[in-house]
Amino acid sequence: MWLLLLAVLVVGAIDAGSILLARSRAADLAKDASVSAAEALRQNGDEEQAKLAALDTIADADEPVRLKSIDVGRREVTVVLVVHADTLVVGRIPFLDDLGRVTVSGSTTAPRD
Repeated sequence: MWLLLLAVLVVGAIDAGSILLARSRAADLAKDASVSAAEALRQNGDEEQAKLAALDTIADADEPVRLKSIDVGRREVTVVLVVHADTLVVGRIPFLDDLGRVTVSGSTTAPRD
C-alpha cells in the first residue's frame, strides 16, 4: 500500500515538474518573441514587420508551442503562447487535461529612439 502511494506521489511530482518546465520555457519564448517584435516596431514602425519578427523568433526556437495571439499596440507588443506539457498521467486523464495545457504571455514596450 505504501509503495503504491509513493509511486502516485512520484508520478505526480514528475508531472508537476514537467508542467512547470513547460511553463517556464514557453514564458521565456513569449518574452523573447515580444522583444524581437518590439525591436522591429521601433526600427520601422510597421506592425506587420513586428508580427513577422515575433513569428520568426518562435519558429527559430523549435519549441512545441501554439501561437494564440500577437497584439501590437502603439508602443507595446504582447505575445500569447499555448503549450501542452509532456506528462506521464495528467494528459491522459480527461478531467486533468487542462492542467497540462499552459497559456503564457510576454509583453515588451518598444523603446523610444
